[in-house]
Amino acid sequence: MTKETHQHKEHKKHEEHKEHDHKEHSEQLKKNENKQQEVNKEDEKEKLINELTDKYLRALAELDNFKKRVAKEREDFMKFTRADVISEFLPVLDNLERAADSIKQAKDIETIKQGIEMILKQFTDNLVKMDVKEVETKGKANVDFHHIIAKEIREDKEEGEILEVFQKGYMYQDKLIRPAMVKVAIKKEKPLDEKKEG
Repeated sequence: MTKETHQHKEHKKHEEHKEHDHKEHSEQLKKNENKQQEVNKEDEKEKLINELTDKYLRALAELDNFKKRVAKEREDFMKFTRADVISEFLPVLDNLERAADSIKQAKDIETIKQGIEMILKQFTDNLVKMDVKEVETKGKANVDFHHIIAKEIREDKEEGEILEVFQKGYMYQDKLIRPAMVKVAIKKEKPLDEKKEG
């Protein structure tokens, strides 16, 4: 083997070794790059999780504050509504107290009667102002608005027709506050033999 051939072989070996080192180095770089990408992905995931957790906690806090604010506003509304209702009826109370005092000095019953009628009108006017109205008690009873507490046999009236009101019923707008207590007409039960004939 000549010196040149030997050198050529050595050179080839050296080149192969160099190529092998370069390949290993490239693979190592690729591995490091992949690892870095995985680390970056993990960092991004963690960042996203933290952001979402933060948003979720903020939303929860906002919802909690909103609930508290609504509850407070509702409480205030109820307080002021009650105060408004009370202030509407205080003059009625004043007049009732005056009427009670005047009864002691009144010479005739007519003056007392007029005083009571005035107070009653003042009271019902206040109810009208608040959108409270009486339950209608003309015609037939309706179980949604009338509580039947008595019945009377009346051939001259329709079945279920209201004959008497024992206690007025009231509605606030479309909501029933209390039903009217009424007496209604019923027809006389026919004896069994009359029913068979008819």
